[in-house]
Amino acid sequence: MQYHTFIDRYFHSQKELLDFRNTEDRDINTLYSYLNNLHSVADKLKDLFDCNIKNYPEFKILRLIRNYFHHVGDVDEIRLIATVEENVIMSHTQHVIIPLETFSKSVKSFIDNNVVEGRKDYKRKMEFVSKELTSITECFRYLNDILPNMEMCCNKPSLKLDGNVYELGFDMYKFVYNITNLIADHCRNIKEVACKQVIQELDESYTAENNIGRIDMWCSPGKMPITTMQGMIYAKENIELAK
Repeated sequence: MQYHTFIDRYFHSQKELLDFRNTEDRDINTLYSYLNNLHSVADKLKDLFDCNIKNYPEFKILRLIRNYFHHVGDVDEIRLIATVEENVIMSHTQHVIIPLETFSKSVKSFIDNNVVEGRKDYKRKMEFVSKELTSITECFRYLNDILPNMEMCCNKPSLKLDGNVYELGFDMYKFVYNITNLIADHCRNIKEVACKQVIQELDESYTAENNIGRIDMWCSPGKMPITTMQGMIYAKENIELAK
């Protein structure tokens, strides 16, 4: 009989989501299964081994999306190979992109559900939300651009790039990759799960030492790619808001 199979389920769903060798195994449930398995592994690591992964900003940002998916609306993703032009360096070669609208609605839902004026715990909840969002900015620097423009970002934000309209996207890849490496490191340090085959078979790349930093792209002036639902787009001439 196998024990602690929540670990197996997590790494199975993570590989199905990120590993291009598992492309044929992906279906409409892949992202939903991954987010639920992440939620489960976080709860059980804490309950069984007093191992808390819930304070990592990567977990917090994925939890926002999971809770929106679970309680509010659908989350549709696309998976692409990164397009890298000359004088551009990217930290990863794949994308898992959801609409920026969906991510923004996830953030708004989190705020609205916690901060309700007139409640006795309003001040405490406001401090909690502020702390959580500040933590998220440690790994996602553009959150501070979304918050003051929430209404626009929750209504299919799009840009007109060189005459073509593109819906803006939000790339989840880094956050899934980073939290998986953190979970792998913790599992190796818990004797009850370190002996599991799924942990022993993880290659040496699965470690937080390889995590992608807050800045995950370097480019020359005029070469800034824009994340859209069609991948990274390099505007050659004109960038303007789509009407």
